[in-house]
Amino acid sequence: MASASVFSGGQTSWLQFPAEPSQEHQFSKQETSTRVSLECYTRSSDGEEPGTKVISSIQLRRWLPEILAQLGGMLCLIAIFVLLWRADNRPSEEMYLGVTLNTILAFLTSLAKVAFLVPIAEGLAQLKWIWFLSPVGRPAKHRPLLDFQVFDDAMRGGIGGVRLLIGFKGMLASFGALIMLSGLFTSTLTQQAITYDVRKALSLQANDTAAVDRATTFSTYDGNMLALTPYDTLREQRAIFEGFFTPSTERVTELRANCSSGDCIWPAYGSLAVCGGVANLSTVNNPALHDRLRKTTEKRLQLLLQTSNITAGSAGYGNFYTAIDKVFPVIIGLLDEPTGAFNQSVTDLIVSDSFIAYTEEMVSTSSDADALTEMMSKVKYLELAFWWCTKTYETEVTQGQSVTREVSTLSRVTSELNNTLNVAWDPKFYPCYSTGQCNDTYGGAEFTLERPPNAEDSVDFTINVWTSLTASMLLASTMLDSLLMDRTRGVVASNGGGSAKAFAFSLLGDFLTTELPPPEKRLADIQTVMTNAARSMTNLVRAGTTRLSRPESVVQGSVYAPQAFVRIRWEWMGMLTTQLVLTTLFLVLTVAATYMSRVQVIKSSSLATLCALDDETRQNIGGIGDGVDKLEQKAKKASVRLERSRHGDIEDSAGRPALWLGTPKQERLEPRTW
Repeated sequence: MASASVFSGGQTSWLQFPAEPSQEHQFSKQETSTRVSLECYTRSSDGEEPGTKVISSIQLRRWLPEILAQLGGMLCLIAIFVLLWRADNRPSEEMYLGVTLNTILAFLTSLAKVAFLVPIAEGLAQLKWIWFLSPVGRPAKHRPLLDFQVFDDAMRGGIGGVRLLIGFKGMLASFGALIMLSGLFTSTLTQQAITYDVRKALSLQANDTAAVDRATTFSTYDGNMLALTPYDTLREQRAIFEGFFTPSTERVTELRANCSSGDCIWPAYGSLAVCGGVANLSTVNNPALHDRLRKTTEKRLQLLLQTSNITAGSAGYGNFYTAIDKVFPVIIGLLDEPTGAFNQSVTDLIVSDSFIAYTEEMVSTSSDADALTEMMSKVKYLELAFWWCTKTYETEVTQGQSVTREVSTLSRVTSELNNTLNVAWDPKFYPCYSTGQCNDTYGGAEFTLERPPNAEDSVDFTINVWTSLTASMLLASTMLDSLLMDRTRGVVASNGGGSAKAFAFSLLGDFLTTELPPPEKRLADIQTVMTNAARSMTNLVRAGTTRLSRPESVVQGSVYAPQAFVRIRWEWMGMLTTQLVLTTLFLVLTVAATYMSRVQVIKSSSLATLCALDDETRQNIGGIGDGVDKLEQKAKKASVRLERSRHGDIEDSAGRPALWLGTPKQERLEPRTW
């Protein structure tokens, strides 16, 4: 008897076989093959019983390529997640070496796909041998020889995987085929993880500009005199009237910003501004004030009625004017001292303070004493004031549309202010103005306003007293006006600068109306008129046409341009992640099935397949001369199985896996031991 020993894992396995089998060791005539199987005894140094099965390191090394491929797939998956995490919410142009993110993702996905297909293909190849192997201790099973072809086709994916699923060659094989077929959708689904959102991003163009004007000082004093520019009076009155004659349902727009791209954002910034407010003097408990207002209004009203009659007669109005016997009077005049209706910090900064007298019902156009007395009993008073303040703004330009929001307002002096800013309250201004001595009177006197809250800069806001008084003089000439309106809001007579008509529409209603607005609406509309006028004057101050320019007068913003940003939808990475996890599970189950079946790790070895078929099987299925289709038909009818020795080893007389041709009814004799 000849023998061979194999050293494996510290143990010696003996394969015993006779040089020439004797007669008593031959199978009966009913054997299905002339091949024999040898028993394999595994002996250990501690006297283990024969038949004990141990996985050797050689067997584990046979799975090393698949394990490494699976680890490579996991590394690719980690690389994909790191890449997508770093690219998320970043501009799409920030790619590496000019390669787009989609290209990199497609490359890594392909590597991961190949990585998980390797264990699947080799696992199916190994399950092919287990499929033809009869379980230990159970009756032998025969399988169609064509199943070899089905498993081989499934290893390549596509239609082969579908055939394997339809034919159902075991739960584990079907599981592997499903994972392999899912690889058809891997690249398409992972590409859906990358989307591009168009957002506004900082522009990197050197010639882009974002600038908005603001006022950090109001002064035209050049150290000697006021450096007035041409048409300052016209510009100021235009700004005032623009605000006055803007309908109360609309708002004067803020100063337009300069944005080269059409999309710019500025940080919160502060600026000098003009504020406007309204107070109801009729409700103020100040008898002396009411007496002064009544006397001033009565004189103005009497003068208006007399001059209107004279003007109507000399102008040839004739019966047209005399036929109007009922009118609404509206009179605007200057207040010669503070009323106390506003707090002291605002009063210190007032540059224009006026009253408006009006009636809520029509009065007679007669100028006699009785009619005038009745008329004065119906007069009500409001205070109209403009004052300096500081405001915090936020400006944004979107698609070419500039929007500026007022965030906060503050009216407070931080430095010493020894002079009023209202020309009507200052007895020194007109004498020095008429004689040209204001430089000696005021000179370079200035004061500082408190910075507005929430502004992100720390500049100082200063106002020259002389410049402010000059602007106050222009305001005073504009705010002196009076008129008479008929029942349909038509002007019957006027005498002054023209501002009274704007307030008349807010107090009495629009043209051709006959009913007065409610009291709360009248007050709100008057406040809107004052706010619009103050905003219009602020735009003039911020634009710099009436002040000396300073470097901090222009606020620089950030220029934005439409830019594509990467947005990662992580849920679309679930397919690849699931495939790799399931492939790991499939590989572990296949290794376990191989161990439990006590079969060598053969996988897709072509040499093992060539050695597996015995001569009798080859003779029965014939050659390929009749064509592959004929060969497959014969293979479909032929039933084969792997032969196992009594101790579970799969081998023929040469120690190779063997396929045995037979039918389910045929039984092979139990092998004997030599």
